[in-house]
Amino acid sequence: MFRSKLNLWNVIVIAICLVGMTMFLGCDKEKNNDANFYNLEYRIGLWINSDRKDTLEFVNSSQLVRKEEVYTFEEYLYRIENNTLFISLPNSESNIETQHSVLKIEKDIVVLGNMYPTFGFGDNSGTFKKR
Repeated sequence: MFRSKLNLWNVIVIAICLVGMTMFLGCDKEKNNDANFYNLEYRIGLWINSDRKDTLEFVNSSQLVRKEEVYTFEEYLYRIENNTLFISLPNSESNIETQHSVLKIEKDIVVLGNMYPTFGFGDNSGTFKKR
């Protein structure tokens, strides 16, 4: 009888250890997959381009606020399709949208094309870091 209790105890301890390890390792993997610009829950919040003193605040799945030294406070509507961020003015009678290619994504950094006016062959992309 003592031997069967010992075996049952070992099985319980091993099962608890396996469940704990699975939860610990599974959560780490999940966070790494979700922590990028395409994940809505991760995207919501403030993204800062410190070089140009510019910010993009993704309020929800369709509203965006941009603040820059040149711009005071601008509200926009946005959508993402494939590798492109489309931005438009809310309550506008025209359907004009600007297109910004998603050039690069790293965990908490996104590089968006066509973010700044340039003359000639200057780089008009913007690198934004999640805060």
